[in-house]
Amino acid sequence: MSRIKIAATADVHSPKFILQFEDALSRLPDDIDLFLFAGDMIFKGRVSEFERVLKLVRSVYNGRIIACFGNEEYDECIPVLRANYGDEVTWLHDEIIKLEVKGYSLGVVGSRGSLDRPTRWQLKNIKGIEEIYRKRVSLIGQLLSRLADCDFTILLLHYAPTYRTLIGEVKAIWPEMGCREMEKVIASKSPTVVVHGHAHKSKVHKVQLGGTTIFNVSLPSVNRIVIFNLPLEREVQSKLTRFFT
Repeated sequence: MSRIKIAATADVHSPKFILQFEDALSRLPDDIDLFLFAGDMIFKGRVSEFERVLKLVRSVYNGRIIACFGNEEYDECIPVLRANYGDEVTWLHDEIIKLEVKGYSLGVVGSRGSLDRPTRWQLKNIKGIEEIYRKRVSLIGQLLSRLADCDFTILLLHYAPTYRTLIGEVKAIWPEMGCREMEKVIASKSPTVVVHGHAHKSKVHKVQLGGTTIFNVSLPSVNRIVIFNLPLEREVQSKLTRFFT
């Protein structure tokens, strides 16, 4: 079977980085099978900006789009985005989807993710946010378990699930950008890939956690659309090595 080619991005914050996004899309390969949005595609709740984002993507890609919500797709924006763009985008908010792509079963968990320490604004404005984040870590583990029969699994988050991809950001605010508790879930459930955004200034865009590859796809950080294939290169090489030994 041929490999699945996946594109992923985050943090367009349209209109803030829309020109950078347009330039990145101009370099997109024409054989993408799935496009992932890891949140904050619009700026501070401006739902109408998603129309511009989608139009640019559709000028170069006509396949399936799966998205999670970022912190700037405010809670009140979620039903509006789903109502307006649900025909074009599969939105996952602590939810899963199973797909068949090129003969493989592919499962995706989508979530905003969790923070080890809520921001001051969140503590002031979102009742019970610490409990929400704590429960979400456990929930994501449960959702990944439901995809155990898939050939490949992707965990699509906005917030970073490890501090290792936050290097380059101010260290004092790492707990407000990611969740180290999520590392335990990843180590336990071993999704094939984790995709996240949010870390605009990160200098580390890809790390390995056990058998899982974690990508930071934040556009301001990587300055491109991130492309990866399933099976991953290391999986292909491992299978070839076992075959010939």
